[in-house]
Amino acid sequence: MRALYSLIAVAFLAFILFSASASAAGTGVKVYAPSESSVTGDVLPLSYNGSFIVMNDGLLDAVYVIRVAVDDPLVITWVNVSPSGFTLAPGETRVVSFSLNVGYDQAIPGTYHINFMPARLPPAVEPYLDTFANYVSYVDSYNFTVEIPASLEESFAYNEQRPVVFGDENGRLNLVQYAQPAGSGRSLVQIDRAVRVNVPSGVPVNQPVNISLSVFGDLSSRGIELMAIDPDGVFYPVTGGNFTFGRMGRWGVIALIGDEVLLGRPVDVTAGGIQLVMPGIGTILAAIALILLLAVVPIWLSGRGVAREDPYDDIAYKAYVIRKYINQFDRPRLLRAVSQLRQEYDGLVASKVRGRRANARAALEELETLTRLEMLPEGRDVTGEEQEASGPVS
Repeated sequence: MRALYSLIAVAFLAFILFSASASAAGTGVKVYAPSESSVTGDVLPLSYNGSFIVMNDGLLDAVYVIRVAVDDPLVITWVNVSPSGFTLAPGETRVVSFSLNVGYDQAIPGTYHINFMPARLPPAVEPYLDTFANYVSYVDSYNFTVEIPASLEESFAYNEQRPVVFGDENGRLNLVQYAQPAGSGRSLVQIDRAVRVNVPSGVPVNQPVNISLSVFGDLSSRGIELMAIDPDGVFYPVTGGNFTFGRMGRWGVIALIGDEVLLGRPVDVTAGGIQLVMPGIGTILAAIALILLLAVVPIWLSGRGVAREDPYDDIAYKAYVIRKYINQFDRPRLLRAVSQLRQEYDGLVASKVRGRRANARAALEELETLTRLEMLPEGRDVTGEEQEASGPVS
């Protein structure tokens, strides 16, 4: 009996110590922003390089991705971020660099807001009672402003547009997400499937390791993708069930469905064998916690790797991103962005640039059709005659 009392006392002391440390810890993501938070494009083209620091102020290892919220679709083509994904242990930090490149043809006088939002991905799905599985990320933010004055001085050294970085079918080197602004320090993805990533928390370097998905409720895993993030922030697709971690350090494994990132599991890659560890306190608490979720924040993966040389793919990509968030932009800015994208496409055609022109034309025409619908007064539908009268965009 005395041994039982001692065990209870030790457990109670451990609980008190954990409660004290947990109360001092943060949400697991904290941004240390520089004092400079704006730039004015007095001379174009404008090139700006900046950075901010992301810290894990929580108690557990975590996987992070950088989300970017913009108030104008034109800004999507200006921003590049590196690294856009990484893993941090408690107390560790990572410097995230970003660059802005604004060509003369892209610069419209005005004030543009960019919100960099590092997100700590959840390691597991949250408990839920309705038909949707909930994946909650905690975020912090760094707001940056770009001011394009009414009077501009063009530098004629060059005025070409910088291509957007996105991916191919064989892998991704960069993974920047465009999102709506998140509230209350978190963002949420909801899908109709609860997913678990099965990967050891510690694995040996240069040895194949099984990584798999479990989907609860006997639902299909079709369309769900796994990717590994190395210590430098480079993304690698996980295919065939096995993956070889090619270097030691802190890796991450993320699960995504379509353009929605769901989960992130940290993996410690060492020279030894697979480590057997007890479940973390976060996993235990997640099993009994129920979080009230207030809003759904869709997420877009933009940069998916190496830049493609075909400029028509760039057109199709921009059209896709603008179309995805078409209802998040006011009408003048939406019209302006679509018009500039049309001019960019027409310029390529007039210059007889070769490439996948048909794909770009189809994406642009779909965007223009949706834009015309957005311009209609609320409550009014487009009749077949009106659609026929407007005709396809040449």
